[in-house]
Amino acid sequence: MRYSDFKLVEAKQLGRAFNHLEDLVFFYGSDGTIEALEHLKDVASDSGSQSIRMKWDGNPQIYWGRERKGGPLILAGHNAWSKGVAATSEEEVADFISNKSGNPKTPEEKAARSQFAQKFASMYDYFDRATPKDFEGFVYADGLFLDPPTEKNGVYTFCPNPKSQTCYHVRANSELGKRIDRATIMVVGHAFFPEFGAPDASQQPMQDFSMFDNDPSIVVLGPVYNDKPVQVDTSAIDNVENFLSQNKQAIDGFLAGVPGLADLKNIIYTYVNQTAKAKRLDNLSAEDFSNWLQTSKVSTGKQAKIAELDLQFKGATSAIFELVKMIQNMKDEVIDQVEGEQGDIWDTNGEGRVRYADPNKKFGNVKLVPRKRWTPS
Repeated sequence: MRYSDFKLVEAKQLGRAFNHLEDLVFFYGSDGTIEALEHLKDVASDSGSQSIRMKWDGNPQIYWGRERKGGPLILAGHNAWSKGVAATSEEEVADFISNKSGNPKTPEEKAARSQFAQKFASMYDYFDRATPKDFEGFVYADGLFLDPPTEKNGVYTFCPNPKSQTCYHVRANSELGKRIDRATIMVVGHAFFPEFGAPDASQQPMQDFSMFDNDPSIVVLGPVYNDKPVQVDTSAIDNVENFLSQNKQAIDGFLAGVPGLADLKNIIYTYVNQTAKAKRLDNLSAEDFSNWLQTSKVSTGKQAKIAELDLQFKGATSAIFELVKMIQNMKDEVIDQVEGEQGDIWDTNGEGRVRYADPNKKFGNVKLVPRKRWTPS
């Protein structure tokens, strides 16, 4: 049975499968703030620093695998995965993308969709040859290139997402560079799903993708981990802990909300995201939030309820945004330490790093994105 064959009854997910570290403050209040600090303390250790993985800005998203050992390969993009469309041939993959994944508004959009459909579907045979016949389950990856890159000055450079400025670089004489020289397709693998169409939050991080080395025409790169020591300012952590202890009751009371305001945390999330896109993160504050609300799509009724909460829990919104900025500043210091050339592949204008949550964490995986200088299109 696939996830698309039935509906899961579960609490609505807050944010994404990987949340910004600082967003744990308003998603989960004092407990989320403490967990964000635990992540920072973790990465200051040797093992914790090595748990930081590069976050990829690849394109497109690719899911593949077999539902059973010896079964046909299933290949899907994000749209097909989310809709439970398990195509088992190049023709089925192309047909879904061209004819069943949306309604192009112009002839140009239709032509572009058809071209992408053929390019994506052409990967089917490559992944089929690369995937062991006895493999069972599904892998999630980002495309790094679907056409071979050219070498310049002894370095391969590829920029897979046309909507961003993120590029990846590999020395041609490195082991990875030699693999790229023989390859037509390169993807970077992230995680494993036991069932087709499973939600993002259920992904299980994978470390080893060497099982897909059966065809030299395709490179399935594994995760790239930080190999630099990380230092975290313990005095800054102490400051956050002290500030939190003084404001814990107000923060948690405010975020508990009131009837008719079930989406309070997502309203704050939208505000923070829009402020990030506007390159105004240093302006996060109770006053700026209040001004934003007046021009937002939040109803006047909900705005009035937020104002009531402000009066009931004085200082809560100011404390929330102050904590967001404090944790964000510590996170940015970590990113500055782990960015740069490491190993066979490195990024420029990168999207940051990720960290899978260990079993002791309650609020899921986190991402360390330099939001002040990197924003999605």
